[in-house]
Amino acid sequence: MDTQILDLLLEKYGERISLLQDAIARGGCTTFDEYKYSCGQLRGLEAACLVVTDLKSTMENSDE
Repeated sequence: MDTQILDLLLEKYGERISLLQDAIARGGCTTFDEYKYSCGQLRGLEAACLVVTDLKSTMENSDE
């Protein structure tokens, strides 16, 4: 099975992670609640990246 869609997901998740990190670094969170929300999004996206990476690895190894 082709893993291109998983690569695309990882790319899109990575872009979103970078945007959130930049916003936090530039002081884009004006309240603590906004900061907590952004950190939660980052944690969720990073967890999703791990799941997709594991799935991709499993798919690649099953092709062998």
